[in-house]
Amino acid sequence: MRLDVVVAAATDVGTVREHNEDSFLVGDLDGGKLLDVTAEPWLAKAAARGPFLVVCDGMGGVDGGEVASELAAKVMWREMKATPATRDPEVFARLLRRATRVANHDVHETAAREPGLHGMGTTLSAAGIVNDRLIIATVGDSRAYILRSGTFVQVTRDQSLQSALIAAGHDEDEAASAGGAILQALGVADDVEPSLSIIELRRGDRILLCSDGLHGLVGDPALALLMSDPHTVAESTRLLISAARAAGGSDNITAIVLEVTGDRLTDPIGDDDVPTFKEFDPQQEGDPALTSTSYVARRLAARIGIPTASIPPSIPVTGQHPVVHSSIGIRVPATELPIDLDDGPARRHLRSAGHLAWWWYVAIGALACALAWWLGGR
Repeated sequence: MRLDVVVAAATDVGTVREHNEDSFLVGDLDGGKLLDVTAEPWLAKAAARGPFLVVCDGMGGVDGGEVASELAAKVMWREMKATPATRDPEVFARLLRRATRVANHDVHETAAREPGLHGMGTTLSAAGIVNDRLIIATVGDSRAYILRSGTFVQVTRDQSLQSALIAAGHDEDEAASAGGAILQALGVADDVEPSLSIIELRRGDRILLCSDGLHGLVGDPALALLMSDPHTVAESTRLLISAARAAGGSDNITAIVLEVTGDRLTDPIGDDDVPTFKEFDPQQEGDPALTSTSYVARRLAARIGIPTASIPPSIPVTGQHPVVHSSIGIRVPATELPIDLDDGPARRHLRSAGHLAWWWYVAIGALACALAWWLGGR
């Protein structure tokens, strides 16, 4: 049975930072090669395994952040490319977990070996497709979303202090004081425990992987709008980057947008057929291995003194991010993506010839904010 995919991606330094510490990659697991999807989207028909997607947001200073994110992405690709093809989503999830732990080891060892890189680390959001399942490994607060028939759902749980406080019942204003502190980063310790999400896909689903430079500045309703038809995935990618820049661009911004079709997937079954989060526990087998509670997030919260007894037994992954419905059919003008041509010390930035006039930033930002307010009140 056929799986058709189209994917586009972009990264941008933003308007404040001097260098881009984000990294991403898109690889074709069937062909064993990396893909350049910044200039033109990649279209694959009859894909057996589909693409492998990685977004990393580095930290630890200019040099450290760039090195950590790029190294983690490359190791993830190296490890997953070498794995055998499988039709079992749980086997793929275990392979993805192993690759994440190897990437953590390599980043941690590099940091320990190089004095100028001590303490570096990176978030990670990595995803692949097996049959009709999307499997995601998460470390930190880079996110994955799914847009289905106008319904937009976050399908990863932030491993952040703010998320842990909200899950434990603290109000949003109190939790906001935690800022961008995350509970776990790849490469900081000698081991890491990724959260593994398994989500059943439907024909026409659109998937977004992004760093917090996007989701931290552009609200979920605006993300849903910019991801929606009639925009192509390439247009959506450019619009998402532009919206984050228009909202201040205070951090590096990275987005990968993927659309899946083909007869391997079934159509959505009514309005109630929304993406459903399931976290896979590799210590279990069969049905007990899948849970609607993020056991990883609960363990991380307990380590910093937020007792698990104060957290409800079952925490839907979208508990602090309500399902968003966006079906108003407004088309935001597609624009050229602005990419800063400055070179960072660890790697060259992705380049593009297009530049966006300043007034488009203002227009897109104002439109995104207005629509976010309007949709949020629905």
